[in-house]
Order: sequence, then structure tokens, then C-alpha cells
Amino acid sequence: MKHTDLHGARVYFTEVGAGADPYRDNFGTHVGDDAEHVHERRRELSTLIGHPIVWMNQTHSTRVETIVHADRVPMLASAGTALARPAPGEWGPVEADGVVIDARGWRSAPALAVQTADCLPVVLSAARGEVVAAVHAGRRGLLGGILTAAVEQIRSLTDEAILALIGPAICGRCYEVPEHMASESEADMPGIRAHTSWGTPSLDLPAAASTQLRELGVRVLTDPRCTLEDSDLFSYRADSGCGRQALIIIPV
Repeated sequence: MKHTDLHGARVYFTEVGAGADPYRDNFGTHVGDDAEHVHERRRELSTLIGHPIVWMNQTHSTRVETIVHADRVPMLASAGTALARPAPGEWGPVEADGVVIDARGWRSAPALAVQTADCLPVVLSAARGEVVAAVHAGRRGLLGGILTAAVEQIRSLTDEAILALIGPAICGRCYEVPEHMASESEADMPGIRAHTSWGTPSLDLPAAASTQLRELGVRVLTDPRCTLEDSDLFSYRADSGCGRQALIIIPV
């Protein structure tokens, strides 16, 4: 498992280990894997990083939720309700494709996770790593403005600089789409259109996301690995029955 620092916050990214099990190192509960096995992997991951983890039920929406705390229990700011705890080391799932947490004054704050297998996993950090976010941005979410929504929620909490990390995703050389989809997407987000390595229309989600974040005044780091090209990563384009890797951010 790879790890790095982001403005003081710690970031971890899981990979697919060796073995014959197609769901080895899968952290998604919606892909056909045995739920008990997934919860056990999540528990082990939580133990490894030393924090419980907030998971999302991702549906390619543009919904971003903010998490606050009351008596050391994470709560949805929008509803004022405590998150469920379905298994040891887990909170949620939050019905959203983005979560923001304000961990200032919260020593036992949980980590945030986003699951992907081609879509963009994005984590953001501000206020010296005490205000962080995790975002799932597929084509629909990116075009719908989920990254803008996440940045706006962070800025409602702090005016300090934001640093983002875009994790591994399918690249513009591989994300082939029909001509009409490439044209419509380009009309909505100029610069997203690209071409595959074999010359057909494609979308470059990492490049488009990076450009959008920079235009919002966010500094951006990008993991250049392509999920379709890298055998250490799950890719839905390579295998629609694959598992999901996780990008996790831990606030300070």
C-alpha cells in the first residue's frame, strides 16, 4: 500500500496484491464479493492506519456531505444525525460521492475513503491537514461539478490554501467514448476531449480535473498511473466484475 503526505494529512492508496482471487484487496461491497470478507479487509485497513474509516455509497452523484462531531461521534452536518457503524473500524456508508471533514479539535477523527476502478479518486487537504475531503469523480460527477462543490464546502470552513491529489484513474489514451459523448463533454468542459492511443475519441478525466481545480485556485498533484494499463490496479474497463481499490485520507 502506497502512502504520502498532503498538507499535513496522511494519504494511503491500496493496490491489487498477487493471487488468484479476483476480489483480493477489494474494498467495495457492491461488486459481488462476500460482504464479510470486505468488512474484514476494511477492519484490517483501519487497524493498519490506526483510524476508523468513513465509507461512501457512491452513485455517480454530485452530492458532497460535511462531517462534524458530537461526543466523538461523526455526524452529518446536513441532517444532524450520527453515522452508522456497520462493522469494527467503519463508519457509514454516507450517501454521497464526496465527504468533507473538519477535524479541528477532534483528536480521534476518522479517515475518509473513496473507492474506484477507473473513475477519479480525489483527496483534498487544507488548514494544515485538519480539514480534508475525499471525492469520487467519474465522468458524470466531474461534468456535474462535484469537485467545485467539494472545494466550496472546504472554503466554507477555512480560507486557507487547498492542496489536492488526483489518484490513479483511466487515462485519456485509454478512456474511449462515442463521438457524441466526447463532443457533448467538450461543450460542457472544454479541454476534456482527447484521443486514444489508437486514434478514436476519448476523454481525459485526470487532465480536465486538474485544470478545473487549478482554475479554482487549488494546487494539484497527480498520480500518473492509468488503471487500465497498470496490473496493480482494478479497472472496470478491463473487467466489469472487478473489485475496487481505495484512496484514504487521514486528517491531522
